[in-house]
Amino acid sequence: MNLTRAALFALLPLAALVTQPVAAQDRERREPRDRPIPGRQRADPGKVAAADFAFARTAREKGQWSAFREYSAGGAQMHDADGPVDVSTFIARRADPAETMRWTPNEIWSSCDGSLAVSYGRWVQPDGVVGSYVTVWKRERNGDYRWVYNTSTPDNPQPVVPVEVRPDGDTIVVREITAIRALTADCRAPAAEAGVVPVAAGAGVQTGGGEARDATLRWRWEQLAQGQWRVVVDWVREGAWTEALSFDVPERQG
Repeated sequence: MNLTRAALFALLPLAALVTQPVAAQDRERREPRDRPIPGRQRADPGKVAAADFAFARTAREKGQWSAFREYSAGGAQMHDADGPVDVSTFIARRADPAETMRWTPNEIWSSCDGSLAVSYGRWVQPDGVVGSYVTVWKRERNGDYRWVYNTSTPDNPQPVVPVEVRPDGDTIVVREITAIRALTADCRAPAAEAGVVPVAAGAGVQTGGGEARDATLRWRWEQLAQGQWRVVVDWVREGAWTEALSFDVPERQG
């Protein structure tokens, strides 16, 4: 797995998230200047996690690709070997598998106004192969969240400790147990660099992405080569843009 983080995560059921939607230490650091401006919509990262859980549950009940279609926003894309592909095109080449993969979110990053959020989580296939995924979520006019971008990659090497999927289907367990973290960006965008910063990469690197309406969270994908790409998520913390996630998908061998 090319994503730099601690060993494997255990993902707890939605009930754990509801009781602790934002890390306590994160709340304690929040200063008055970071409070949302009255009248603006508020972030609800717990609702994003609930959408991700429901997405995974629908995949088990109705079929994997059927769920991807049902929970997608207009123009949603899945990252293929040559770059992002419209979800309809991607799914057209695939039938719902007899057994679907299972997944649960581990971390949620939301813009202050909740217009855009990103979930990072873990998945396991029926054959036991495990990996990680990134999903970008957009809040629709009715308040529901729908995904606009999705990518994933298997662990390399695969973990030695077997992954356990509990009967409820909403829990993937490995040796290290951590709670889901649902975090919100500061509510004041920096005075400068409100737009997406150009990618500092070599010639020929394709890129795309988006930004929250309040300019407190942004994301981008970078197509580094055929079958190799990266997703980067930045958000506003302590008055400056800070990298929340860098997710690398290496070229797959074999």
